[in-house]
Formats: sequence, C-alpha cells, structure tokens
Amino acid sequence: MEFIIFGLYALFALNDQHIKNFLIEANKLDEIKYQFVKPIKCESGARKKTYVLAPTGKVVIKQVSEDGTLGKTCD
Repeated sequence: MEFIIFGLYALFALNDQHIKNFLIEANKLDEIKYQFVKPIKCESGARKKTYVLAPTGKVVIKQVSEDGTLGKTCD
C-alpha cells in the first residue's frame, strides 16, 4: 500500500529534482520496501548513503535497508 501511495505521488511530481534524485537512490537496491515511520522534521536532500524526500518538511515513509532494518530517520 505504501508503495502505491508513493508511486502515485511520484508520477505527479516527476518534475521535482528532489523526487528525481530520490528515485535514483531508491532503485539501487534489488527489492524496494517502504515502511511508515513516526513523522519527523527533515529537509529533502542527499545524505551519506541515501536521499531524503520530505516535500512537506516531514518524513513519514522510509525505505527499508537491505538487511531489513530501518536505521535512523533523517540523520
């Protein structure tokens, strides 16, 4: 369900550079899984090994890592 919501949003917002960069980073994994997280203030942009997409100023969905963990949200 999360992927469908994100997919629809991405289709309508492909002109946004943050979304383009996020999709490039997200596609580096073999299988993409997302999970809802507690909303946290964050700005869109590149991080150490990922890209944060926070169009409303908060992160609400996070990509699950290859090892199945979520890790820190917006570090």
